[in-house]
Amino acid sequence: MMPHVQLPGHAAGWTSKDRAAVAAGIGDVCRRKGFFFVHNHGIPADLIRNAYVEMQRFYQLPLAEKRKYDATEQSQFLGYRGLGRERSRTHSGTEACEQYRIGNTTDELALPSSVDFYHAHFPKSLELFHHLTHLGDGILAACALDMGLAENFFTGYLDSPLHRLGLNYYGASHPSDVGSTVGYAMSPHIDLSLLTILDQDEPGLEVRDSDREWLEVPTVPGALFVFLADYVQRWSNGLHRAAPHRVSAVRRDRMSIQYKHRPDYGVVVRPLDTLTGPADPPTYAPLNTGPDYVTALRAILGR
Repeated sequence: MMPHVQLPGHAAGWTSKDRAAVAAGIGDVCRRKGFFFVHNHGIPADLIRNAYVEMQRFYQLPLAEKRKYDATEQSQFLGYRGLGRERSRTHSGTEACEQYRIGNTTDELALPSSVDFYHAHFPKSLELFHHLTHLGDGILAACALDMGLAENFFTGYLDSPLHRLGLNYYGASHPSDVGSTVGYAMSPHIDLSLLTILDQDEPGLEVRDSDREWLEVPTVPGALFVFLADYVQRWSNGLHRAAPHRVSAVRRDRMSIQYKHRPDYGVVVRPLDTLTGPADPPTYAPLNTGPDYVTALRAILGR
């Protein structure tokens, strides 16, 4: 059964008491499962619907037009990832979906001539992105409290965060279009982020429970699905569990909105001293959210 958590309204207005209440609500779930639905999040439903409208409009454009927004290292991976562009993490083929990324960039790397170029088709999605950023901050503060840390512990790692919003399209014909020989449209993986917040217009997302069983994530009107990712698991030395996930082979066209909450470029994520010791040695190696992340994206996208 999927865990469900009631939030105290929009995260931009949460008090310390509110964050403590959220920590109490998600603490056990973060330790045992790493995923849950959130209700009463305060993000306007119309804004989410409008983001889907923008997404559908973009994916209906001719391929030549979509390719003008090609995601490359030079765009800091903002923009369009065409069908078959992303290599699978688990098999020799490619992922059966089209993707688009909007969000923040860093001054640590070369910037595209105009970031606005990559956001031009998605004004409502960009507005949604800012709402999800508040929600991500609030949930991360609650995670910190459950770890026995100050609620603002992670704030120092979020001065210029590389949060991203993924707008994903899984066409019913995409698996055959890329010659897929597997029973899923997106390979099993754990996100390189702190946490991910997701909405989907059709079922398809699956998460792996602690007993290694794959569970279908239903569509729940008015709720958003949250799952923890690599960086929280690594920082907490496994106290909080990252959720492996995949997308099943879809039966009809499916879209999803996938927000990833990320720290600054170049932050070294390693198990915290307060959560390690002789009885609990570090079980995760340090990971640099700058070069290590870029290397991972190069391997997935191939250029």
